[in-house]
Amino acid sequence: MKKLLSLVLVCLLAIPALAGAETFESAAAGFGGEVKVTLTVEDGKIVDAAIVADGETPAIGGAALETLAAQLIEAGSAEIDGVAGATVTSDAVKAAAAAALAQANGEAAAEAVLADGVYNAEAYGFEMAVSNKLTVTIEGGKIASIAYGEGCGDTPPMLDTVEKSLFPRIIEAQSVGVDVASGATVTSNAVKKAVEDCLAQALAAAGCDASAIAQFKTMPEKKGGSEEITTQVLVIGMGGSGTYTALRAQECGAQVLAIDKQARYGGTTALTSEIESINPPRIKELYNNGEDFCDADAMYQAWLDYVDGDAKVELIDLFFENCGPALDWLALDHGAQFDMKPQAGFTEVDVYKVKFQWLPNFDERNPMAPTYGYNKAEIATYFDRLVNDFTALGGQYMLETEAYDLITEDGKIVGAKAKNLVTGTEYTIKADAVVIATGGFLGNPEMTEKYLSNDYFPMKGTWKIYGTYGNDGKMLQAAIDDGAATYNMGMPPEVHLSGTTDFLPAHEYGYPINVIEGTLDFNTGLECRWTVADLPLIMGVSADSLAVAPTGKRFTSETGIAMLDPWIAGPTYYSIWSTEQLNGIVESGVKTDVIGPAVGFLGHRGSIPSGIALPEAFEVMDHAIERGYVHKADTIEELAGMIGVDAAALAATVADYNGYCETGVDAEFGKPAELLTKIGEGPYYAIEMASYSYNTCAGLDVNENMQVLDVNGNVMEGLFCVGSDSAGVLFTEKKPYVTFGGANNGWALTSAYVGGQVIAEMLNGK
Repeated sequence: MKKLLSLVLVCLLAIPALAGAETFESAAAGFGGEVKVTLTVEDGKIVDAAIVADGETPAIGGAALETLAAQLIEAGSAEIDGVAGATVTSDAVKAAAAAALAQANGEAAAEAVLADGVYNAEAYGFEMAVSNKLTVTIEGGKIASIAYGEGCGDTPPMLDTVEKSLFPRIIEAQSVGVDVASGATVTSNAVKKAVEDCLAQALAAAGCDASAIAQFKTMPEKKGGSEEITTQVLVIGMGGSGTYTALRAQECGAQVLAIDKQARYGGTTALTSEIESINPPRIKELYNNGEDFCDADAMYQAWLDYVDGDAKVELIDLFFENCGPALDWLALDHGAQFDMKPQAGFTEVDVYKVKFQWLPNFDERNPMAPTYGYNKAEIATYFDRLVNDFTALGGQYMLETEAYDLITEDGKIVGAKAKNLVTGTEYTIKADAVVIATGGFLGNPEMTEKYLSNDYFPMKGTWKIYGTYGNDGKMLQAAIDDGAATYNMGMPPEVHLSGTTDFLPAHEYGYPINVIEGTLDFNTGLECRWTVADLPLIMGVSADSLAVAPTGKRFTSETGIAMLDPWIAGPTYYSIWSTEQLNGIVESGVKTDVIGPAVGFLGHRGSIPSGIALPEAFEVMDHAIERGYVHKADTIEELAGMIGVDAAALAATVADYNGYCETGVDAEFGKPAELLTKIGEGPYYAIEMASYSYNTCAGLDVNENMQVLDVNGNVMEGLFCVGSDSAGVLFTEKKPYVTFGGANNGWALTSAYVGGQVIAEMLNGK
């Protein structure tokens, strides 16, 4: 609110000067799309600014727009600081503002000549510990080729997606101002930055002014236009559930068109570890001598007990009956590879062996970790095979094509409207059946605020995502607007871990990144790396810390905050520390044995070794304060005010916790005495922590045919829903989704297997 008032005040003060001013507009490529800046300029200075950037992530780049506009007005020029944590958006605003200001001042563009040669550069993408390397070849003064160098940090599916989609765009346009590869945004922006660096080298080699780089950052004009397409079945979304549905319906005799807003298929499913299946009949014959892997009756009863009567029993029945044949179909008929010795889960109640892990899941270089996450390149090939099977049967698909509304006629769903994100072409797609398979709505803060429930836990708000922010629920909302009913839509998202709301990239702040000899990163397969820049993250997930919800009260034993329990507090919580504790870290370092698994997934993915003195600790915390995700105050009450927490509640929590530390007895949550560390003398620190989620778990109400039901319980003719968009029928809003391993992926497969066949049979009169 203070920022808004400041912006309004600056604008009001500028009003008398606007009479003789002129307006100029320019655009630049931002994090997720075009960033358009409109400037009002008088006497060569910016006196008003407006920014439109619909493609930026709402909680990051989108949230920075107001501040960036205020900075432009205050500076009167494009020379602004930008917003920490929203670097790409900030750079786009600066570039667009500079171009608009150049128009206003009548400045001619600098000569732009690229010297032929081979140029190398690197930039950090999603993986902060290892950069992505690029080689750009200039021939005849033009970009001739782009190639990756050795040892890129980002995952192979993302690198591959960018290579196939973004590289050709840059070469065709001779510009890095092209659209990112949707669904691989962070990797795309790293590549664009590295290519820009190479172009700058080529300009310098030709003796050109550095400002000439602007000519290689222009945004190509979209061709636009419109087109009408007719198909029998339209599947919206090509993640796991959408790809499975499209293939199943096509092989059962329907004509299918599948579309996805991303530049790749497989979605979140291709980035996960396992699928739940209960005693798949053909697999158990081949790999378990015909014996059941688990007691399905006991698991069924455990599931019913867990959901407290809130789930739809007929859909649980459907899942139990079909999840086995579905995995048989996927693995034995279409070649997806799994470890055929299913595992139980990782909690005390998860005794049922239903978790089939994608292969490969073992690395002889890492014998202490029999499973690993760096098998995503192989999983991507399984989806290649599925899509090849689909197209061989006559199926069609379009990527980077986003559906945004349903088409209704006489109360029936008859298609959808969509747009190609690269060309701007608008599509009217008519279909006899439309399947929503878009992966939930966690990437849409407006929907998570509206639909998630606070009845049992504080779920409303903006959530951090371990995966794609592209799952924005547009088609769920379109269905709801047309009368679709929801089912358990307010339940907790699928949270697996926690971490800081932001991070300190070590390469930006000059902190060394150290290799941990003899260990392999769970996600990349490269040697693990650690940096002191991850200290706030490590402090925030440590079991010997004090964690409080936005209410100022503890919400669980801190032994569970790194994994399983962070969601109880909602989207965010705070880790409270004292200067006295931080002095201890300076002298003796951190305790590795009390750090949760989140460190292996977030930040630089390596834990700071135990017992190493960290003299930079206070400097790191100061940098995190500058970045905005750590707060410091002289008193607990003042700290509470800074983070918007009730001062009396936080003070009481700290006092009670310190009492537990003195007695060695945690009267609230029973945390072991050896993990009770007193909050000592101030000043005090609050580290902003977040629950990182894969996706939402619920959406529309469906029947056993995967048909969407309206608010009166009637079938919405022509509309179907599978995967996460309908998984709430299996669960309850009172608890997180069941922890039996791979449940969401199991439903994605099973609902698609059943739904695809049902749709084809309905349409073909079988």
